[in-house]
Amino acid sequence: MSGVKKMQQDDYQQMFDLAQYAFQVPANTASRERIEYLADHSVNYGSFEGDNLASQVMMTPFHVNFFGQKHRMAGVGFVSSDPSFRGGGRIDEIMKQLLNDCRENGVLFSYLAPFSYPFYRRYGYELIFERVSYQIPSHAWPKSTIKTTGSVRRVNWEQAKEALQSIYAKAMEKEEGYLIREDWWTYYRLELNRSNYFAIYYDENNEAKGYLVYQINQGVFTCIEWQYLTKGAKESLNRYISSHIDSVKEFKYEQAFKQSTPFFETATPLSNVSIRPEMMVKIVDVEAFLKIYPFEGLQQSFAIEIESDVYGPWNQGIYEIQASNEGTITINKVEQTTLPKLTTSIQRFTQLFLGYKTVEELLFHEFLEVDTEAIELIESILPKKSPILEDYF
Repeated sequence: MSGVKKMQQDDYQQMFDLAQYAFQVPANTASRERIEYLADHSVNYGSFEGDNLASQVMMTPFHVNFFGQKHRMAGVGFVSSDPSFRGGGRIDEIMKQLLNDCRENGVLFSYLAPFSYPFYRRYGYELIFERVSYQIPSHAWPKSTIKTTGSVRRVNWEQAKEALQSIYAKAMEKEEGYLIREDWWTYYRLELNRSNYFAIYYDENNEAKGYLVYQINQGVFTCIEWQYLTKGAKESLNRYISSHIDSVKEFKYEQAFKQSTPFFETATPLSNVSIRPEMMVKIVDVEAFLKIYPFEGLQQSFAIEIESDVYGPWNQGIYEIQASNEGTITINKVEQTTLPKLTTSIQRFTQLFLGYKTVEELLFHEFLEVDTEAIELIESILPKKSPILEDYF
């Protein structure tokens, strides 16, 4: 094994060949263009056997929102190995260097879409995001009966892109965990080599307040993304979707699961709905995370112990969260503590402090230990909303 290197454009052919084999990506110009475009915006780690690419991981720098703050995030994708060279711990070595690079560069979070949850759990990642999916016969799509002003217009990419960016940013303002989209990513996700249609809702003042990105293939209408800022925008776009009832046989729609559905108020609630686990998250640097965590209102000091993090050993240990009478919070990493303490793994710490799970749930499943006097204290400072993510990489 030759070690890990960061690949450049000269390596793109081997990168595409390995991705094409591992993920059965179509071997065409469009697929190559997408992968190379993403590689141009990423740090590409490779492990070689001589001159042959044996394993690769693509790390794409993003920003995400947590606690009303913008933070750096490493999106991990195209994790793949040539079966001729498997078994040598190559992905382990890449992930070790990738996570260390992230820490050194101040990257606080890493997201990935797992092919196996247990496989990525070993690196300290854990399930955070879920997705809800609807598959609805066309006649059963909930119809809008509310009259609205404004209009929906089908537009091309050039006409749509500014509204897509603006509406998405406003729609996400009160959410946690979402990707702060840069222009290049919106282009890659919604336009580059995809047969998407775009519809924009404009209100009575001709201001864009909602959008729909969709496809129609072989009688199936697929909502790729549906965002709206007002009730009128939602109803008008829904009426636009309904206008296709006689021309398609089925509607498909997926969105980040927000603990509710956009159809809760319909006369006949949709029954063919499924919720699935999706992307995983790792807090790369626990100490740095605690220093930006919103502990406002904390009245009493407590401690957190991270038991083990093999691929982030810097996270292991005890952290004291000291609350002063003046309202300031101090974070210190110590060898031992007399404070009330919560003890858990990096994975469950991530689920708890990003709002995906509660103390009660994790205690029931014996995923953490916590001193009784600290339970109510910790519950009072945890996020009140689950994080959501509309993107995939």
